[in-house]
Amino acid sequence: MITDYIEHHYAEPLTLDVLATVSHGSPYHLHRVFKRITGRTPVQYIQEKRITEARKLLEHTRHTVTEIGRHVGIPNSAYFITVFRKHTGLTPAHYRERHDNS
Repeated sequence: MITDYIEHHYAEPLTLDVLATVSHGSPYHLHRVFKRITGRTPVQYIQEKRITEARKLLEHTRHTVTEIGRHVGIPNSAYFITVFRKHTGLTPAHYRERHDNS
């Protein structure tokens, strides 16, 4: 299933076209079927996977926010912070600070 591919390749540049090629289908069909099965679009699923992995790294490493963003496939620091905040309600730095204090 395409979710397995995402689980192993989330840090790579993943587009709907790439995923469609992997699944031997069209981007439109992949998007429609993926959303019907998972309840999320492929882009939402990828972002959630990346943020889940970023949270783990923030909790268990001392890597910088920039390094973590790159590691999870979001090399633009400002965009990584924006996406992280959208998903968690906190910036990566505040998330780490909260976790360190708990």
